[in-house]
Amino acid sequence: FAITRQGGLITQNQIMEWTLQGRTFHTQIGDAVTKVDFVETAYDEDQPQFALLVPTGVTVIPFSLSVEAQDQAGTDTHCIWSMCNNSIGAGTSTALTITNMRSDSDRATGCTANSLYTANATAATAPKEIIRWVDAFADVNTFVPARYKWDLMSSAVTPVLVGPATLFLHFISTTDGPEGFAEMAWAEWTTSEIVKT
Repeated sequence: FAITRQGGLITQNQIMEWTLQGRTFHTQIGDAVTKVDFVETAYDEDQPQFALLVPTGVTVIPFSLSVEAQDQAGTDTHCIWSMCNNSIGAGTSTALTITNMRSDSDRATGCTANSLYTANATAATAPKEIIRWVDAFADVNTFVPARYKWDLMSSAVTPVLVGPATLFLHFISTTDGPEGFAEMAWAEWTTSEIVKT
């Protein structure tokens, strides 16, 4: 918090404070014009569509997880965000670019992000769901694009990933994998700065 010239207190939003410190990071699947085929038609824990790999010595608090489905003719769609107590590794996947949300910060991430695993990663240890949405659309011609959005400030679930750990996404639609975009944002520290070990 801060004090105004009139002596009033100003309470700063926690995420804005982290951002001003250069501690928040972002990555995305898809870009401004190109949606991604998330491929998955059945849950396969070892092949997520996104994984944030948190190494030993780093602690992460995700605060915004967003997935948007478009142009999809599958049925029984599940959007599942989970975490586990180990780094599942890159496996066979596509590396993603991570950027600091403060444009002039020279603080670099200690994590790596990967998408669209096509071969098994290391098995997740003690996986636990953060949130799941289920959507039973069937016809691409009548389907309204769906946005599945989780944010820390409105959630009763408050995940803290103390490395080694992984945050991962499964976005599944039977008969045909979903297509669309995803964005992830998180705050990051060295573990000794935030968690007593």
